[in-house]
Amino acid sequence: MDITRLHLFLTSLLTNVITAQDTSIWEDWWSYEGISGPAYWGLLNIDWALCNKGRNQSPINIDPKTLLFDPSLGPIVIEGDRIHGHLYNNGHDITLRVANNSHKVNVTEGPLSYKYVVQQIRVHFHTEDDLGSEHTIDGKSFPAEIQIFAYNTDLYNNMSTAKRSPRGLTIIALFAQISERPHSEFGVLLKAMNKTKYKGDVTPVRGLQLSRLLPSTDNYVTYEGSMTHPGCFETVTWLVLNKPIHVSKKQIESLRVLNQATRDNPRMLMAGNIRPQMPLNQRTVRTNINFVCPACETSRVGQMMQSDRTQSRSCSMGKDMFYKVNDRFKEP
Repeated sequence: MDITRLHLFLTSLLTNVITAQDTSIWEDWWSYEGISGPAYWGLLNIDWALCNKGRNQSPINIDPKTLLFDPSLGPIVIEGDRIHGHLYNNGHDITLRVANNSHKVNVTEGPLSYKYVVQQIRVHFHTEDDLGSEHTIDGKSFPAEIQIFAYNTDLYNNMSTAKRSPRGLTIIALFAQISERPHSEFGVLLKAMNKTKYKGDVTPVRGLQLSRLLPSTDNYVTYEGSMTHPGCFETVTWLVLNKPIHVSKKQIESLRVLNQATRDNPRMLMAGNIRPQMPLNQRTVRTNINFVCPACETSRVGQMMQSDRTQSRSCSMGKDMFYKVNDRFKEP
């Protein structure tokens, strides 16, 4: 029996065993590799069918050559700052869940038609510096990707409902780049992570300032996609910021001691909690970054995650646009 058939057989067997039980058991069983990995998420649980069948899935590679400049995209507005909650090691990633009584942080405008409230923060990383982010820019990965989840409070009462519903979520993705100096606010998360090294560990986090965690930029890339973990619901408006935060080598390495198993099996490291990239499938990836021209080709866009460059009128994605009546409809 070849390896593919063996995987399918074992998956089918496990599905039959758990069919009559609470499907929440799958929340513990899925992983990022093997027969419970991304290729089989949609087979493990019928509620996760989009993981295999969906055509608007995330993450993606962002190709600077195909970005569409949209002059209607204004800055993202984030109201509120300090949040508190609990940091969980759930065996898949490290997740900060914002407490119900925390100060609310609202995300509006940009490409968003509704108000979204920050509910979670997740961190993705790898054992190698050039493999840590889920999204890539022109094929380039970053040492880590921090994802800030917010749900639509105009339409839904909670994140559980919103994540399954149209326009339910927006996720702000920011990349971490290695530099000589540590990042102070990222350090707040890391300090808590020292107490959540093993699956099941939980620790409180108080006074995290999102304004200090986020890079200073109004520019971003946006597209319609999905959650990057089961059930891969296609309800996400992604906001990928064009500027990384800078963290130290030591800070990145401190992520790599986190475990996906309990203290009884400390060698099962969490590093590598990254879903493989998904095809774009004719989706449009828009940006409010207005720079590209034939003379400079795409070099400056390819560096969009490295720095903010001064824009010039001679090098712009903007074009003179006007409407013209079709000749067929002109009066004789």
